[in-house]
Amino acid sequence: MANYVDYEYYKTLFGEKAIPEADFNRLVWDSCKKIDNATTGVDNVKKLKIAFPTDEDDAEAVKRCVCELLSITYKIEQAETRVEASQGYITLEDGTVMSKQVASKSAGNESISYVTSSNTGTATLIDKCLADKEAQKQLYSDTIRDYLSGVADANGVSLLYMGMYPTEYL
Repeated sequence: MANYVDYEYYKTLFGEKAIPEADFNRLVWDSCKKIDNATTGVDNVKKLKIAFPTDEDDAEAVKRCVCELLSITYKIEQAETRVEASQGYITLEDGTVMSKQVASKSAGNESISYVTSSNTGTATLIDKCLADKEAQKQLYSDTIRDYLSGVADANGVSLLYMGMYPTEYL
């Protein structure tokens, strides 16, 4: 599978917010695959494979979409890592066992507070996606739609058109 962006392009676009190159190399294929899946019609033609946009703005939209998907995936991974590091289990007074998430720590006389509800009111969109895989899929889908709506391949076929690809271009 071809990657639609390289690390230099990505790093130039995201600057200081760019993810490390090793993570980019690991995640770029998945981001490109998400776009390929979203732009494949009923006849299994991967539009970007056969007719990558030649219009400069349309090509830029595809590249920026890949970069945004990379960013989202990286943020989700980082959030998962934070949650895993802070989770464990506690037994409540009534004997109920529940997962814990550290909310705060103190050093003097040692004190640890745990989040007792996942509904703390400070959850980000990424946090919500951790708990709900459908929300995660929707976030990826919405991102692709936002970037690629109105974008055509080199043959003028909308990337998001999911019908039969015109046979004159095959």
